[in-house]
Amino acid sequence: MDLQRYRDLLSRFEKARVLVVGDIYLDENVRGVVTGISLEAPIPVYEVHERRYNPGAAGNAACNVAALGAKTYMVGYVGQDTNADIVRREFEVRNVDTSGLVVHPTRATNTYGKLRAGGFNIPTQEILRTDTPTPVFIEGEVEDQIIANIKARAPEVDAIVVTDQVCSVATERVLREVVEIAKKHNLITVGDSRSRAGAFKSFDIIVPNDREAGIGAGIDVVDEKTLHAAGKKLLGICKNAVVTRGAQGITVFAADGSVTDVPITIAPDAVVDVTGAGDTVTAAVTVTTVAGGTLAEAAVVGNTAAGVAVAQEGVVTVPKAQLERALFSKGGPAKLKSINELKEIVTKLRAAGKKIVWTNGCFDIVHIGHITYLQKAASLGDVLIVGLNTDESVRSVKGPGRPIVPEAERAAVLAALECVGYVVLFSEPSPMPYLEALRPDVYAKGGDYTLDTIVQEERRLVEGYGGGIAILPGVEGRSTTNIIARITNDA
Repeated sequence: MDLQRYRDLLSRFEKARVLVVGDIYLDENVRGVVTGISLEAPIPVYEVHERRYNPGAAGNAACNVAALGAKTYMVGYVGQDTNADIVRREFEVRNVDTSGLVVHPTRATNTYGKLRAGGFNIPTQEILRTDTPTPVFIEGEVEDQIIANIKARAPEVDAIVVTDQVCSVATERVLREVVEIAKKHNLITVGDSRSRAGAFKSFDIIVPNDREAGIGAGIDVVDEKTLHAAGKKLLGICKNAVVTRGAQGITVFAADGSVTDVPITIAPDAVVDVTGAGDTVTAAVTVTTVAGGTLAEAAVVGNTAAGVAVAQEGVVTVPKAQLERALFSKGGPAKLKSINELKEIVTKLRAAGKKIVWTNGCFDIVHIGHITYLQKAASLGDVLIVGLNTDESVRSVKGPGRPIVPEAERAAVLAALECVGYVVLFSEPSPMPYLEALRPDVYAKGGDYTLDTIVQEERRLVEGYGGGIAILPGVEGRSTTNIIARITNDA
């Protein structure tokens, strides 16, 4: 893979301008614990600890486009209710322009909820889902307003994305108008539909999954042969089809008749939640294409972005910074994180009753001593976070000849270890800012330290918020310094 080519593509993401059209949902995620049985009725008492919102369906696609750096406009409808205000607020904090939203006079804002709960020291699980009535196709004045808003914003954008989640906004008339508007303004059209991929006639690109492609083509996709038959048939409807296939990656059916398979960038067993991953791919394919990428390049970026998304719980957006690390660091998109990302992850883990362990070091030329130490550290809790010294900070500690292995490769090695939950690079002399931000339950240190010889400021911080410090013995005689000395002597 030509990494410089992908760097050039991503550098142009901020210049992209995308209009997203489709069904808007408000996704509500509630976390809590069951504390007992009600005195008034034989039902559980649910103690709410966290309530989070994010735009779903076409709204999620728009938020993913914006997270990648593109200027993003949203056209769809909401109800005349409190949830509409929440949707607008969530769009705005995610840098999505909401001036194209239409207020439906008789329908509620589409809302979908998930409630998760556990007990004390019991892992959480989903206990209830909520939903609004399934909407039908818009018509009349609302449909007219949707089309008018698309026309008004078309001169300002490079692409129009239509996401059809529940057969409501993407009417036949809306789809025809999008194609005509795109021709007039020379725009790229991208479509994604749960059950109507075959309705996106003359679109430049459609991005269904394999099942949706089969539905759109009228073919039951069960293997490579039927997939290719469906892809070929879809090319008689649209110009190009980018078909997502889960663990099999993405298959691109191009207008010139070529078929390209693009593998996934994450191990299947690292997948946590695939909800919303299709929206992530659609967004990445759109922005990459606008930036001048080929369909195959767009599929690589889409696969990588989806790999970041599915390694996290719930519907998430994938910022450009995460995508860059996943593409260029070789450090494992599921594990290499920034401190801000880790703060959010740790908050969710704590809500799920997980115990967090932190350790840090150079981990240059990983050997059995490192592996044994990390496994012991991981056994002290549920999730191990490793702070990895950057090359610059290793040189300040070990001297100008170190590290032997550059930080990107050291991160990749750590990320490949099953016992390691997450990796974060840091260049500070001390991990104090990370301990303050994350407040791990356990701070693990190597056996060459004692409670009295570790940095006492770090000790006071950890013990002050109720955390513990674990001193873990290493493997006698195993160190990077000894390995280097032996190689040098043998040479």
